[in-house]
Amino acid sequence: MDKTLYIYKASAGSGKTFTLAVEYIKLLIANPKAYRHTLAVTFTNKATGEMKERILGSLYGVANALEEAHDYFLKISAAFPTMSEQELRARAREALHLMLHDYGHFRIQ
Repeated sequence: MDKTLYIYKASAGSGKTFTLAVEYIKLLIANPKAYRHTLAVTFTNKATGEMKERILGSLYGVANALEEAHDYFLKISAAFPTMSEQELRARAREALHLMLHDYGHFRIQ
């Protein structure tokens, strides 16, 4: 298991939430069960809620080809150039399904 620690530091309004959501979803595309071994840490309860909402909403959007998730899809698909659009969306659907049915292991604190 990869035990790499990633730290993102940036000022307000710089796109941290977008970047973190993309990175988290990329982990899920690579392994739809990755949420069980991933911890994202924020500094406020409000940010925790926002991150969970953003990840789940964007994952749903990617899985279902929603226009509002197009920027996420572009970033994620660029990270997996050999994966077809159908496979990428199927993995997003699988990850979303697993996370919603095992929500206690979706850890953002």
